[in-house]
Amino acid sequence: IMFMNNHEKNKPSWTTRSRPLLRCGARVAILVAAVLLHLGLLVGEKNRETAPDDLATPQKFGNWAVNKGNEESPILLANQHEAERNTSSPTLTRGAEINKHQSQVINDADTKSETESYNASTRNKIRQSCIRTDTDGSSWTESHSPRNQSIMNKDVRISFRLHDPSDVPYPSKFLSVHGYICPDLMGNPLPSSISGRTVLNFTTTISTDLNILFVGDSIAQQFAQGFYASVLGEENVRSHVITRSFINGRDIETTNSGLHVCSSLVAPTRGGGVSAYWRVLELMSKRTEALAYVNCKREKGWLGQDGKKLSRKRYTYPSSGGEANPLVKENTTKNNGATTFYQSQINYNESQQQFYQVGGFDCCVLRLQHGWMELHEITRDRIVEEIELCNTVVGATTVIVSTLPLNNNVLTPSDWEGIIAINEIIRDIARSWKPPSPEDGGVQWVLVQEFGNFTNQILWQNAHHIGYNITMPDFTKNDGWEKKGAEFLLHRYQGIKSMHMAPSIPMVCAYNIEQPFSTKNETAGQCFFNKISRDGMHWCIETIGARYSANIACLLGCVYNGKEPQNIAELRQCEQECNDQFMSLVPIDESWIGANPTIFSKPNR
Repeated sequence: IMFMNNHEKNKPSWTTRSRPLLRCGARVAILVAAVLLHLGLLVGEKNRETAPDDLATPQKFGNWAVNKGNEESPILLANQHEAERNTSSPTLTRGAEINKHQSQVINDADTKSETESYNASTRNKIRQSCIRTDTDGSSWTESHSPRNQSIMNKDVRISFRLHDPSDVPYPSKFLSVHGYICPDLMGNPLPSSISGRTVLNFTTTISTDLNILFVGDSIAQQFAQGFYASVLGEENVRSHVITRSFINGRDIETTNSGLHVCSSLVAPTRGGGVSAYWRVLELMSKRTEALAYVNCKREKGWLGQDGKKLSRKRYTYPSSGGEANPLVKENTTKNNGATTFYQSQINYNESQQQFYQVGGFDCCVLRLQHGWMELHEITRDRIVEEIELCNTVVGATTVIVSTLPLNNNVLTPSDWEGIIAINEIIRDIARSWKPPSPEDGGVQWVLVQEFGNFTNQILWQNAHHIGYNITMPDFTKNDGWEKKGAEFLLHRYQGIKSMHMAPSIPMVCAYNIEQPFSTKNETAGQCFFNKISRDGMHWCIETIGARYSANIACLLGCVYNGKEPQNIAELRQCEQECNDQFMSLVPIDESWIGANPTIFSKPNR
């Protein structure tokens, strides 16, 4: 990956000098000079379109500089980035060098116009033969009665609805780590091109009788908690139970604020299913399975019994109220060191509530733990083994694997190519998956959630918005656009004392570069809290959680709505439609929001 080079070259000036010439020779010379002068003026005009002279003065904002001019820009290759990485600073480049490759500020109206043009052309390219709607309510239920009471339409086991945030709030109710939450700020924290109602400003509710388990690190926790908000009605908040959690730095007794969750569940969901989260800090493998207790705060091993406990977990219905369950310290004799664990305190009313058991999971949603694991450790064999263990440990027959996004562990072009290579491995595993016979058990279906593609589109748009002189790719083309000119993703924002690693500028900065950033405080001024990411690792569930949850519901409909897919081609077509519509910035149909049509996917036969 090479730096973009859009700097103005010296313009030619053409002169003629009088000197004695033969009459014929003079005419030829004059004619040639006129032609060259005309060409020179055209070249100069073309250069001014990309790098006008009035943008030639470097400007410094905070701890990073914007060079808007015609200085010679170095071309750094991967090995030179590696040299930068091996210095004492964890960031890619320093000072004025970090943005020598930015040029003119791009007018946001132009950005919006380009994006709307792209959205209009792309919407027509999405096949929607598998994504369907009904308006009679036959594919929806508001009941939370457990699924063994058969309340869901047997032909549509998972469906969803989209809402205006004024009617259904953003999915932040169960977010438990304050440092990952993205609060509202003054100004415009998202580019106008993607902040509209049909792009990133709607919310999702889901009705399902499926049992769904999210597995992974704190990023998986975020999205599981956002999913909880989609499947749980306001009056059923006590159906959310934290079975184990910990907190860093301060004691907590009665609230859910600041908790890192090791395991939790919502049971029953709207539709009678179960949603759960299991904190696992590396890909599961028989080789790495612990024989006994695992401290989920810091130990990368995993314990199969922890997953089986979630599968056997008992819960009650109906729930006992609309307030959150209080938290209490876990009573344990395990050696936790300095870690204090917490769990929900459940008060059962045996005369009014009935007990049910989770009874295993239909599906696992996997987040590969890059950050806890080095890129070279995330191999095809390890991914396949974790997929298989989802069935062995919790009984899942369907597995969704999310592709990896940018994060603050991606420091070099080589790292970025590693992310892209792993995502290709994920896709290939899904495409080539050969399910065992149903009699033999095992995972039958592997689906891909194109999360990396989705977040990359957001980052490209935000980089354009804050002033990077980049050409917006055609995201509909599988032409390697994620690699082309992507070096800007590696630019790091300096001066944030609270972070071990500086975050990507396009990932965290909200405002146009002509608005100076301050580095006098720990949050580096208004650059932070752009409603995309707060720290360069975790994502703003308030912004992208609705599309994430709708996509999960859509993907699962490809397997569980109607008859099971009869062949891989049916499944892949449905999977692609779900990703094209929801793991992208393509606007959803305006008529889907607020009017309560029920949306669901079903393979096209």
